[in-house]
Amino acid sequence: MKLPGLITVSPDQTDLLKETADMMGESFMEENWFITWLSALDAINTPYERKLELIRAVFLDDLSVHAPYQGVYVLEDKSAACGGYLYSDLQGHTHSELDTKAGKALLSIATQEELDLLQQQDAKMQAISDFDWARVHAQETDHIYFFAWAVDKNARGTHALTRLVTPFFEKADDEGLNCYLECYADRLQSMYEHLGFEVIDVLSDPQFDVTERRMVRYPKR
Repeated sequence: MKLPGLITVSPDQTDLLKETADMMGESFMEENWFITWLSALDAINTPYERKLELIRAVFLDDLSVHAPYQGVYVLEDKSAACGGYLYSDLQGHTHSELDTKAGKALLSIATQEELDLLQQQDAKMQAISDFDWARVHAQETDHIYFFAWAVDKNARGTHALTRLVTPFFEKADDEGLNCYLECYADRLQSMYEHLGFEVIDVLSDPQFDVTERRMVRYPKR
């Protein structure tokens, strides 16, 4: 998609992808799913700075595999960015399929011990980690799915997130598209509801004090 006010990041814009991944990684250090996932590294006393390095690599991998399908967007002033795509732009691929191709950046810096702990935690968290549900809900019809978005810490309070998502919502309203995302915190749920999303399902697991709220924004016709 080409949307007004946004840069559609291409795969060859490696510096911008890295910059975006660094911003997202820092932002998602405060996100409950990633807090829970990274807590597995507490078993080897991993400091915050190392966790941040690893999560930035995770986002670089995720953004890199989605960029060829117009799946990474940045505000022109670079104050906010998102990973998201129009389903038809995936050219028959799925979000989960692309995720299985990610890992180059993480594998280049993580130790085997770190990888083992994170993979084990990922397996434990499967009940609250459904990231491919949107295409099922949309019945394989076109839609917009956001797998991540973040605002630069120095731009918080400047309505950067609103400026980021508005072009998506305008396209969705014009073309009758649902928008999808997940969230893992009451605070975020309230913010997303303010943006027009509603919770349609909640996934939980008794071994974790965190739930996946699956949210949809229906087009305003």
